[in-house]
Amino acid sequence: MSSLTPHGKGFSFLDQFQVTAEGRQGRGAKWLDPTLSFFADHFPGRPLMPAVLLIECAAQTAGALWASTQGIASPTPFALAQVLQFKILRPVHPGETVETDVSLETSLGKLAQFDVMLSVKGLEVARGKIILGEVPKNEI
Repeated sequence: MSSLTPHGKGFSFLDQFQVTAEGRQGRGAKWLDPTLSFFADHFPGRPLMPAVLLIECAAQTAGALWASTQGIASPTPFALAQVLQFKILRPVHPGETVETDVSLETSLGKLAQFDVMLSVKGLEVARGKIILGEVPKNEI
């Protein structure tokens, strides 16, 4: 299976992706393997998914949606340009699957704003708004 993101295997937070409303909405999923290295130290004996990696799940899912709106088949590097707001509502643990729903709110050339909502087993765990930017090929 080819990667859904331009990241290496150790930093890909998107196992599955589907467009749910053409050009506007998508859903991604990531199963959190308990052997992922960050779980050992965040926090020992009571591991939790770092909040910044929940934001990364959202950014990667938003990137997959944005690429789909541009008709791009292979993973295209987009960078997280800004976190406008993000709220963590409950902890996420190893072995859980994070589902990320993204909606494209605004696309302004090389920038796009997304509304994101992350859930586990149907319960909302985080919500926010992010902006992605296109990364020029010579900066990769």
